[in-house]
Amino acid sequence: MTKIILAGGFGKLGEAIQNGLKADYEIVGILSGHHHDSEVPVWTSLEDIDVSADIWLDVSTPATVYENAQYAIAHHMALVIGATGLSDAQVTHLKASATNGILIVPNFSLSAVLLMQFSKTAAQYFPDVEIVEAHNPKKVDSPSGTAKQTARMIASSRQKAPAQTSVGEARGERVDDVPVHAMRLPGYIAQQTVYFGGIDEQLTLSQSTTSRAAFVPGVIMALNAVAKLDHLVIGLDQLLD
Repeated sequence: MTKIILAGGFGKLGEAIQNGLKADYEIVGILSGHHHDSEVPVWTSLEDIDVSADIWLDVSTPATVYENAQYAIAHHMALVIGATGLSDAQVTHLKASATNGILIVPNFSLSAVLLMQFSKTAAQYFPDVEIVEAHNPKKVDSPSGTAKQTARMIASSRQKAPAQTSVGEARGERVDDVPVHAMRLPGYIAQQTVYFGGIDEQLTLSQSTTSRAAFVPGVIMALNAVAKLDHLVIGLDQLLD
């Protein structure tokens, strides 16, 4: 049985993971910002961890994920990162430090992963595109890691430069020359829409997630895959056949 240390285990996603992991995986401890009652050990600092594991699964916060990742690498664990907020420089450092597989997952939702793939394909034919994403008000980062990764995939696939448009606060943050607009509203968990425009035609791709349980199949896919890796990979789309 594969042993897991779960960082951020008492957030909404962390609780869904606790409830949804198959019997093939055993959570041997949880790292959390606060103490919680649990059937497994709960630590509030890295220094308190006193067990070993095969995989470190991190769904914590942008403020803690990088330090957590360094700890996991130093203790020879494979690493799945679902928390957002890593800078490009930090990702580069983790890649250089990797001794086991590292899988950074901007979004565990399979529908979101497919949306990114479809957007990459569409960008070959429609270079003019904008992204609108919506999350709950407690989401710390904006734009989301999913939106940024979608923009990067679109930019890598474009065959032509997009039309130049006006810039300003209302035009969104540009990620690789893709405008990204972030909404933070009650009632949303995760939603993303990608708008493509062409001559006298439009293409709109959209996906939404209504429960954190939707992320669990992607988490299991990531856990299955990371044990077979020996380097850093970004995105579940890299695992699709």
